[in-house]
Amino acid sequence: MASELRGYRIYDDGAVEELGPVPTARLAELLTQAQAAIPHRAYAIGLYRDRRDFLEARPHGRDEFAFRSDRLHRDSLLSRLSGRDAGLAFDVHGVEQAVAAFVCYAGLPRDAFERKAEDFPKPRR
Repeated sequence: MASELRGYRIYDDGAVEELGPVPTARLAELLTQAQAAIPHRAYAIGLYRDRRDFLEARPHGRDEFAFRSDRLHRDSLLSRLSGRDAGLAFDVHGVEQAVAAFVCYAGLPRDAFERKAEDFPKPRR
């Protein structure tokens, strides 16, 4: 099911910059650029299947990325009955693991990605 998703940058000031289709081969470059932007104009990198289903990675420090993902309208009866929160949040260490999380998102149907994300580290807040 691997597919080329569309990407965007979302800046801390609320501005959004569309990136168009983002091949997985470009993800490491985009994430490294986001890390370098922290002292200047910080932003997160996001990929989306459609306007209601996205995954964003925000750099935290030099080697951490905080991910968040949401599906703005839950279609699955099972997910509604289970009472699970619509959003996901997890942290990864390093660009390589961040790319792997995006590749997982791109390569799996949403429900399978949510099950897989259960194994990702939870955010430290």
